[in-house]
Amino acid sequence: MNLRQWSIRRRILLVGTVPALIAVLLLTTYHMVNRWSDIRKENQSIARIVLENIGVSAEYPIISGNYELLSPLIKAALSQPAIVSIQIHDAAGRVLLNDQTQHFAEVPAKDIRYLRYDIIRQVHSLDEFSEFGDGSTQASVLGYIRLGMADTFTRDRELSILRQSLLVGLGVVLLAFFIGRAASLSIIPSLEKLAQFIARLANGNTGERIRVDDGAEIGHLQVNANQLAQSLQQAEKDQQSYTRQLMNEQQKTQQASRAKSEFLAMMSHELRTPLNGAIGMLQLLDQDISRAEFNDYKRTADQSLTHLTQLLEDVLVVVDTEKNKLPVVFKEQKLPDVLNNLIQDFSRRALDKELSLVVDYDTELQRHAIRFDPSLVRQVVRHLVDNAIKFTDSGMVVVQLQVIKREHNDWLIIDVTDTGIGIPESHKQQVLEAFAQVNSSFNRRHAGVGLGLTITHHISRILGGSIEISDGINGGTRVLVEFPLGSMTESEMAAPVMVSQGVRTLIVEDNPVNSKVAEKMLLKVCPQMQINIVSSGEESLERVKAQQFDLILMDCQMPGLDGFETTRRLRESGLTTPIVACTANTTDQIQDKCRAAGMDDYLAKPLKVSTVATMVDKWLRRASPEC
Repeated sequence: MNLRQWSIRRRILLVGTVPALIAVLLLTTYHMVNRWSDIRKENQSIARIVLENIGVSAEYPIISGNYELLSPLIKAALSQPAIVSIQIHDAAGRVLLNDQTQHFAEVPAKDIRYLRYDIIRQVHSLDEFSEFGDGSTQASVLGYIRLGMADTFTRDRELSILRQSLLVGLGVVLLAFFIGRAASLSIIPSLEKLAQFIARLANGNTGERIRVDDGAEIGHLQVNANQLAQSLQQAEKDQQSYTRQLMNEQQKTQQASRAKSEFLAMMSHELRTPLNGAIGMLQLLDQDISRAEFNDYKRTADQSLTHLTQLLEDVLVVVDTEKNKLPVVFKEQKLPDVLNNLIQDFSRRALDKELSLVVDYDTELQRHAIRFDPSLVRQVVRHLVDNAIKFTDSGMVVVQLQVIKREHNDWLIIDVTDTGIGIPESHKQQVLEAFAQVNSSFNRRHAGVGLGLTITHHISRILGGSIEISDGINGGTRVLVEFPLGSMTESEMAAPVMVSQGVRTLIVEDNPVNSKVAEKMLLKVCPQMQINIVSSGEESLERVKAQQFDLILMDCQMPGLDGFETTRRLRESGLTTPIVACTANTTDQIQDKCRAAGMDDYLAKPLKVSTVATMVDKWLRRASPEC
């Protein structure tokens, strides 16, 4: 039948239905294809971002073995519907970390595709003669990430979008059909305008709006078209905002990675400096040198090793910042006695720079002992005064220490003021963050790793105190640190236990050098002490059965039966002899682990004569003047 012979009703129906059908098909197809494309792009983008973020963050956990640091990032990644499993392998292919979603077993294996991402570490090339190397880098593969993506989720969403699009399209076509039947020729201009608007919307002009100039269904269609345009415009803005946020997070991650790389490079230089001094001085010791040269070389080697020990302690504190824990051991001592040698060293440094160093203890600290952790307090004072002297070229450094009463507790106040270069207001918070420095080139001018205030901040927070940085009165910087002092325990207030002469000590140590060091230090503290040495936990069990001892020094990490298990077996056998852990492990959990195993005290390596003497005095309480 010729179109001209159709009735007006059929023509109007045709005019009303066909454009609407075309528009619905175009819009639905465009929307459906875009949604499918967005789903695939979104999955690919999420997979890439997850792999890159885990790859950047996994470098330090793979090196240190602390995989718990990755737990929040892994959980966040597995919360994405398309991701079902994450595995982290080392360079040899061994699985270091494996985590899956709860529904992993329900997903067919053929629907899972795995993505691999190599964890590459860029290390600056350094030689033994250069501090900064030739600027080149070496790439080493630490391992790789194996990410499992489920296509089932993508297909389900695509089918859901298809069904929704078909249902919506069918509804619109049916609506247009019934409208066409009841409408007149006046409907055509409105439909033409709507078709043109949809065409512009399909071309990306989401900022335009169509004027609602009709009623009933056509008017509603115009309103919905405007709402769709508004939704698409808002979705575009949200996508741009999300992209900017991801780029900012990626930039922060890259900055953190660069800061840690710079820190490791600087630590390599700082550790080599005292190590070179100690090794060099020890190599110069021979029988042909004079007594004065011997004492000078020995003193220099001792200073270098002390510096190396301090650097390692600082690094351990920085590592513990993420766990918010530190081993704290309170002792009853006079603060001036603890800081005497440290202040003398700083006085010589200040004199070399022609600076005035003023140290003021209040009356309470001069007359009475206080309960505090000597190691942590000495570390705080060392970093604060070291920074003050380092960054002051002329003028003075004032150190004020006092005890004040606050809320039924005694608080220690450490106030250090200098007339140095000061800290810009915008950087006063930054200098408290790990791996963050005000100016890397400036730190190269002044020796050090730039972690003094970071360590001080962490220690003060662990002790329940605070740190405040402000400008000095006459320029420079003022750093105020305060934290509560400890209280005396019942065991420490108990009377000392006296033992007879002829003390017998058992050293359990698998390393012969460490055994010799411990033996010589014990004999230096107590020449009359009888010392037995065994090299394993099994041998110590047999020796204790055959002989009684007044003190046992126990190494924690030994092949076979380690120190913890050895101590448990000794306690289970009824042994009450004091057992003191002697280990190079100084993490915050080691003391709790030692006590849980039944050990009474803890000595950290490297050993010092002073700490050994304190330990002997604490557990043997000898009345004999020889010890």
